[in-house]
Parts: sequence; structure tokens; C-alpha cells
Amino acid sequence: MKHKEARMVSVNGPAGRLMATVEGDGGIPAIFVHDIAGDRSHWAETQAGLATRSVAFDLRGLGESSGSHGPFGVEAAVEDVVAVADALSPEKFVLVGHGFGAAVAGAFAAYYPERLAGLLYVEAPGDLRRMPKPEAEAWLDNFSAAKYGAFHEHWLTPQLLAAKDSTRVLVMKTMRTSRREAIAGNLESLLAHDPDAAFEQFKGPTHALVAATGPETLVGQRADLSRTVAPHASHWLMLDSAKWFHTEVVRFLGQSRHHP
Repeated sequence: MKHKEARMVSVNGPAGRLMATVEGDGGIPAIFVHDIAGDRSHWAETQAGLATRSVAFDLRGLGESSGSHGPFGVEAAVEDVVAVADALSPEKFVLVGHGFGAAVAGAFAAYYPERLAGLLYVEAPGDLRRMPKPEAEAWLDNFSAAKYGAFHEHWLTPQLLAAKDSTRVLVMKTMRTSRREAIAGNLESLLAHDPDAAFEQFKGPTHALVAATGPETLVGQRADLSRTVAPHASHWLMLDSAKWFHTEVVRFLGQSRHHP
């Protein structure tokens, strides 16, 4: 397949302009959805290594996208995916989501299963509705305007312990430039998200790439979800283990090619 260099594209989203990077050509298209305090730059190395056409974009209110006033949450982010897919990938595509983006990908699969050739979860959270209400409320309180300033520099530290230095630098950079309102709104909606709906509606190729397999993760809660565990990687698999991640994405794209 021929390779097209990366180009930046602006898409009209429901809450304003959505900025996307499109790269490659041919094959099954892939759309990448970033995590809660990230942006499309987290997928740059993945996109550069793919022969197939790929699209990574900034969710509303994050990165270079507009929509700083929201609304935010899983449902709102699904609307962003719809806008990007309508504009840049009207045919069937593989949807790849990381962290919060994985929850968004699952919700999209539940609403629009006919649009997908495959669903690839990356470090997907489990059903957070199981979290005790006092614990959930205390966690969300850290993202209030009053507490976020002192809290935000430390909240990703546990997840970054196993990260490469370059990963840590990029993740902290995108976290510091991410709007608190977007992070808080997306997190709050995640606590009410039902991850099982995707499995009920989408019956095509589904797989998970993970570093963690604990009881709070989607793979920890669903034994029926096939998964591949990354060697020596943090939550940001695509940054820590770029070559491994590329191989796994290419393998999954090949499997998804046969989905009608």
C-alpha cells in the first residue's frame, strides 16, 4: 500500500472544531481515540508506522480542538467520533481507544455496530459503577476547581512509575495543557458508563492490549475478552512499547479485514 504523509485536518464537530491528523492510505481505516488527559500526539508514532489510512483526533476541549465549554463525557465524545468518522472515514473502520477513549470506543460500538470492522481496547477501564459511592465522590472532588491545582501534578504518578522518560515527559505535558473542566466532566461520566453494552451489540473482532489486568480493568472483569499483555510498559503502551504496539495493531487490522 502507498503511504501518505501526515496532514492536519479540521472537522466540524457538534461542539466546535475538531483537529485531526490523517496519515497513510489504503487498507482498513483506523480511528484512534486518546485518553482523558491526552491528545492526538499520543498516537503519532503509531500512525507513522501504519500503511493503512489512520485518523487520530483531539476530543472536544482537549489538545487543539474547540469546545472548551463542553458538554463533556462518554456520550459527548461518541458524538465527536461520529463527526470525525462521517468526515474522514465513511466506510467501515477499526476503532482504537485508550483509557477513557476505550470507554468511548465501546460506547460507539454499542450505538453504531454496523460502522465498525473491529474494536481494539487499549488499557480499558472496567465497570466503574461498582466503585462505592463515597469513594467515587471523594475521587471526583480532587478535580474540583478548589483542589485541582494542588492535585493535578501528582494524580498520574502511580501510572507513570513503569513509564519511559520520554513517555513521562509527553504525558505530563499533555496533562498540564488539558482543561480541568474537560477532565472532570469526562471522569464523572466514566463512573456511570456501562461497558457491557458494546459486547451485547458489536459481534465483530474485539481485542484488548493491556499492561494492567487487575479487577478494576475491563479485561479483569471480562474473562471472555481476548487480550495481549504488553511487556514492560506503563498505561501508555503505544509510547513505551511502540514497536510491540505497532505489531499488535497491524495484526488486529489483518483480523478485522475479514469482518463483513
